[in-house]
Amino acid sequence: MELVKPRRLNPGDSLRIVAPASNMVSLPEATVEIGVNNLEKLGFNVEISPDVYRSYKGTAGTPRERAVSLMDAFIDDSVDGVMCVWGGYNSNDILAHLDYNVFRENPKVFSGFSDITILNTVLYTNAGLVNLNGPAFITFTRYFLMPWEVEIFKQVTMEGDTPLVLQASPTMIDDPQFYLHPEILVEEKHNPGWSIVKDGKAEGRLIGGHLGTLLCLAGTEYWPSLEGHILFIEADEEDGSPANVARQLRHLQHLGAFDEVSGLLVGRIPEMLGLKDDRSIESLLKDVLVGLDIPVVTGMDFGHTNPIMTIPVGIMAEIDTQKRTLTYLEPYVQG
Repeated sequence: MELVKPRRLNPGDSLRIVAPASNMVSLPEATVEIGVNNLEKLGFNVEISPDVYRSYKGTAGTPRERAVSLMDAFIDDSVDGVMCVWGGYNSNDILAHLDYNVFRENPKVFSGFSDITILNTVLYTNAGLVNLNGPAFITFTRYFLMPWEVEIFKQVTMEGDTPLVLQASPTMIDDPQFYLHPEILVEEKHNPGWSIVKDGKAEGRLIGGHLGTLLCLAGTEYWPSLEGHILFIEADEEDGSPANVARQLRHLQHLGAFDEVSGLLVGRIPEMLGLKDDRSIESLLKDVLVGLDIPVVTGMDFGHTNPIMTIPVGIMAEIDTQKRTLTYLEPYVQG
């Protein structure tokens, strides 16, 4: 399928906040105001869809209602970009209710992560829409924004210059639940950088996201072909334990995923998950990658971490472990 790319975002453009999965009922009004103010400082006009406050079994409406809300954001000519509130649960509810021609015929910047991995993947494979696994509205709901995070989001969505060469952020914050206390200054630490599990250099189209969410597509018509792709995966505190992450990685192996991909990138996993010593992510990966000769990197700045990288799902990229670079070889936006 020929891919379609959105128009670049410009100052003054309208950004609609949507909730294809969990609703926004639990997010305090003061926290919402911080997020709106931060996005306005970037030059956007922010519109929060009233649909984000609907409630249906913890989600923002029935599957059909959520699907319609998402498609309406793409159809509406007054909307220039679409950003998810956050992830949560059950984006996969809406897949059968989506008209994928809507997204293909109305390409717009679309950004989200976590449970939105479902949509990042399926909008790419079924609609050909190059979209973003990256910042969500929740990312902007703290007083302090990390410059590295903001700059890459702007470079990808507003500038579009390529090649865009990314290296590890100089600093990091290990607090995936910062949105619960936005008024408290977070502790910015030195970033030890990426860890190289297997050396190498590879090109491929980027695909991936939250591992547990991605695996919800396994065995369904929506599971993507990973042939020749650079797969990026991450985990968060809700994945429960090192044992569960090990099980998920083994599941990927059994699906043949590692035999298909040209490279594997792993996001920085929150310390609270307890992956260390003989059950570090590097150790778990070595168990499932025996005999494979592809570059493998861990500790990268994406997923449930801060800063969060903006990753265009579907573009060609290159990973080079010797230079410790991830390079976007083509622009995400057009125009």
